[in-house]
Amino acid sequence: MPGPDLHIHSTASDGTLTPEALVRRAVALGLPAIALTDHDTVAGVSAALEASHDTPLRVIPGVELSAGVQGQGVHILGYFIDHADPKLLSRLEELRTIRITRARAIVASLAETGFEVTVDDVLSVADGGAVGRAHVAQALVAAGHVASVAEAFERLLGSGRPHYVPKPVTSVREVVSWIREAGGVAVVAHPALSAVDPHLPELVSAGVVGLEAYHGSHDRLVREHYVALARTHGLVATGGSDFHGDHAEGNPLGSAEVPDDVVFALEAARDRLHGGEGDVR
Repeated sequence: MPGPDLHIHSTASDGTLTPEALVRRAVALGLPAIALTDHDTVAGVSAALEASHDTPLRVIPGVELSAGVQGQGVHILGYFIDHADPKLLSRLEELRTIRITRARAIVASLAETGFEVTVDDVLSVADGGAVGRAHVAQALVAAGHVASVAEAFERLLGSGRPHYVPKPVTSVREVVSWIREAGGVAVVAHPALSAVDPHLPELVSAGVVGLEAYHGSHDRLVREHYVALARTHGLVATGGSDFHGDHAEGNPLGSAEVPDDVVFALEAARDRLHGGEGDVR
């Protein structure tokens, strides 16, 4: 039986499937649980929860936020959050405004070297979702400037490339506090991709409760490494595919081989922090 997938993205951010389509796919695959963890938004959570009614699938409200620790970028996943919390929604709206400002800066930089796309082109691709570099890349593909999203990142938009524009950095302590204040627990996403090993003591001190050892990009040896690190630091070894869509860069839904007991371990961590709040469904 497949395990849970606790890291997936929908059209609410930079995924290609709607929340409802993700639920249908997860049910068809026999997944016991998923967490919708869109970037800087919880706009798809209600739709996913509604679509999961009368199915065996459990949907966990989540979000993925960017943070910084000692000059290193890190992504933090929030699980079991109250996706209707006014303070959280206000903070996420501010982050999405920052995303649009960043997109404008990227578009202006591209225009200086002849890669003509408009902010409206990017917003059209995003279709109401939280705007990211993937949407700029898709606009570049649509305009014929590059052949694929991967080429756009490799040549133009990736870190260190000519038109990369960094986002303002929020401290990991602040990001973790946002998640906790919304009733959730914080987990470090894709630790190998973010090279977080030297910063784990500070991340633990900031209040994270888990480490995404079973990320879709981690091979067996990397998974074992992070499972051991999680054990050393008293963290839950979590996991997810980081699925963005069938034709997007990333890993298939349900492919991360996450153990069945991870959801229960995260619930236990939540209950220790918040006193026990029952099932989110």
